[in-house]
Amino acid sequence: MSHPLVDAESPLVADLLAGTLEVIREAGGFIAPTTRLIERQGQLSLASSTDDGFPLPRIPRECFVRVDLVTWAEQEGRMVIVEIPEEFSDIETEMLYLQVALHNACRKLEWMQSTHPSLDPNLPDDLVEAVRQLIPSFRNPMMAATDVLWANRCFRVPLESGGQPERVLIPVVDLMNHHSRGAIGDWTGENFVVSVSKPCGADECALDYGMNRDALEMAIVYGFADDSANTSHTYDARLLREIQALAARPGQPASATPILKAAQTLLS
Repeated sequence: MSHPLVDAESPLVADLLAGTLEVIREAGGFIAPTTRLIERQGQLSLASSTDDGFPLPRIPRECFVRVDLVTWAEQEGRMVIVEIPEEFSDIETEMLYLQVALHNACRKLEWMQSTHPSLDPNLPDDLVEAVRQLIPSFRNPMMAATDVLWANRCFRVPLESGGQPERVLIPVVDLMNHHSRGAIGDWTGENFVVSVSKPCGADECALDYGMNRDALEMAIVYGFADDSANTSHTYDARLLREIQALAARPGQPASATPILKAAQTLLS
């Protein structure tokens, strides 16, 4: 289906993004008419021609997907839904299927397994051990690719008044890439609201993922180098130089690049 807010190379991805927007509309949500949901070679982002500060998406609670309540499997680099809890509403179930189909269409698990430092089996052991000297939890234990994907794309919000935060996928918002000067999401108890923030000087809208992580933490949690990240964490410079040297060796896999760039950022 064609949708004025969708700009995707893949017709399948375009249909899934359009379906996502339709479910949000039916649930009473709002997407600013200047918004564009973009897909290029499986990579997703969100853009707007509106000035900073204007409302972008408002996603109602009914559209959230509680991924930790779903039973998952992986098959040939794809996520597979094994079981859905009976408590899921029709909207949450439909959104679940749409988002899983979307990320499978974008080949997210396959891509992450070759580029994410926490997943790539080809990342050298000596580099893993060097990073662990600074962050002992790195790949300890190894996580399933589906868990890493949801750790990258989900938010923790208290769904009930006074309740503990739960991990949820918030469609459309999860397309926004990170920048430390990006927008801060606002959870009202009924809706998750984000305003336009374009810190990179183009139309792409960014979100601050929070947690005040430094460049190395961002590399191993989210799988990308972030030169806008917090650099206040003091690491042993000798260990950072060791990590830099190990990650810079010829023939290193793509998954070493975020670690290399993080070490360079922290040493600069």
